[in-house]
Amino acid sequence: MTECRGRVLVVDDNELIRRLATTLLTKKKYEVATAINGIRALSSIDTFSPDVILLDVMMPEMDGFECCRRLKEHAATRDIPVVMVSSNTEAIDKIKGLETGAADYIVKPFDYGELLARVATQVKMKHLLDELEKKNALLEEMVKKDSLTNLYNHRYFHGRLSEECCLCSERRETLSCLVCDIDHFKTINDTYGHQAGDTILQSLAEIFLKMICIDDVPCRYGGEEFAFILPRTGSEQAAAIGEQIRRCVEKTGFSFGETEIFITVSVGAASYPAANARTYSELIRCADEALYTAKQRGRNTVVVSL
Repeated sequence: MTECRGRVLVVDDNELIRRLATTLLTKKKYEVATAINGIRALSSIDTFSPDVILLDVMMPEMDGFECCRRLKEHAATRDIPVVMVSSNTEAIDKIKGLETGAADYIVKPFDYGELLARVATQVKMKHLLDELEKKNALLEEMVKKDSLTNLYNHRYFHGRLSEECCLCSERRETLSCLVCDIDHFKTINDTYGHQAGDTILQSLAEIFLKMICIDDVPCRYGGEEFAFILPRTGSEQAAAIGEQIRRCVEKTGFSFGETEIFITVSVGAASYPAANARTYSELIRCADEALYTAKQRGRNTVVVSL
C-alpha cells in the first residue's frame, strides 16, 4: 500500500474545480476532502485534519478571506497552511489574502504543475513544523523530568507546588505535600554500590507511579528523597497515603543481581492552607520538619505536621 503524501482540503463552490483538484491530487497520492464553502470547511477540519487547505476566495455564505481569518484565530488550526485560489489577478486581493494569514496564492485558471508544486511545498513545510513541535514537546517534558527515575524533578516540583497552592486559595480547597526519604540510603550505597542504589530509586519510582491517583504529582526531590503533591487532599488522607507508601516499601524486596534488598522509608506530611503553612514555601518547610521528626522517632514511620 502506497503511503499517503499528505492530506489536502479543497474548498471551492465550483464542482468542476473540486473534481479537477481532487483528481490531480489523488493521482499524486494525496488524501483529499472537499467543501463547498467556508462554513463547511471549518466544520470538516476536526474530522479530516488537513496538512494544507486550497481555499477559493469568492464563495457564498462565507468567503475565503473570512474562512482563513477564522482558521488563524484558533490555536488548533492556525498552523495549517492555506493556499488561496482566485480568478482575480489584482495585487490588492493577493495582499489581502496574505495579510489574512494565507501561506500562498494561486490564480485561476491554474497550471496543474504549479498547483502540485505549491501543494507539495506547503505539505512539506507542515510536516516539518509538526515534527519540530513534537521534538519541542519532548524537550519540554525532558526538562521537567529526572533522568534516572523519570519522575518530575526538583525544579518542576517547586513551580508546580506554587501553582497548586494558588489554585487552592482561589478554589478554597486543601492541598497536601508528602516528603519521603529512604532510610539509611548511604549504607545501601556503601554496602552494595551506587548501581544498586540507582536500581532501588528506579524501582521505587515505578511503585509510586502505580500507587498514586491521576491528579497526584510524584517528584524526585533530590538524592534519596521523593516528594508528592496531592491536590484536594486533607491531612488525614495524606497521612493514610503516606502510610500506604511506607507499608508497600517495607514489604517489597528489591532485587540486585542475586541479592534481595529490603528498605524502609520515613514520610513527612503537611497540608495547605494551615496556620503554619500559608505559602507554598512554608508548606515545604512543614513537610520537611515532619520528615525530620519521623527520622528522630526511629525512621520507618509517617509524621503529619500539626
